Amino acid sequence: MIFDAIAGWLARRSVRRKMDRVFSRGRDPFGYEKLPYETGRLKAMEAALGDRRYASGLEIGCAEGVFTEKLAARAERLAALDVSPVALERARARLAGRPGVAFVEADVRDWPGPGAYACDLIVVGDVLYYLDKPMVRRTFEETFGRIRGWLAPGGLLVLAHGFAGPAERRIREGYRERFERLGLRLVSESAVGDPAVSGGVQCLVSCLAER
Repeated sequence: MIFDAIAGWLARRSVRRKMDRVFSRGRDPFGYEKLPYETGRLKAMEAALGDRRYASGLEIGCAEGVFTEKLAARAERLAALDVSPVALERARARLAGRPGVAFVEADVRDWPGPGAYACDLIVVGDVLYYLDKPMVRRTFEETFGRIRGWLAPGGLLVLAHGFAGPAERRIREGYRERFERLGLRLVSESAVGDPAVSGGVQCLVSCLAER
């Protein structure tokens, strides 16, 4: 248990430091608003939301708030979670004055959750593979059940993770399959993006709901 606690702390610190280094390079270091992979991924994620409005949403890995803006227009109440205070500062500035949005600096592996209310929309975009490390396997696997527990009856879970080639795609499908084993059903799934213009990378977008 002591080893697990130390390994978990080191893993969380490593992810936070890595993200802070990246975001400290300047605005939009991942190219959310300009790179074909990122713009295509976010467009596909927005389409996955459909025409529905949501009472309460949760975005895990909000970064600088590019997709948070889209979610805030669909949800009466939205919690946007990220490990990087550098990214969150920009996200807060981007959505300044937008009602119903709360930004949370936390690691999803030990965040206590959205509190008294469950979420009828949860979005997890390009996050899980950062947490998928051998030294913290137990806490990584537990995260799926925790996220599942935050989803309200009738809610929608959207997963979106990049992959390059069949082996990585299989790993991303494995994330979706974990949620299926926890009682969710696959509503839709597609690989989006043109690998010829994005360095061989596509994004697997999976939507799940209760059976």
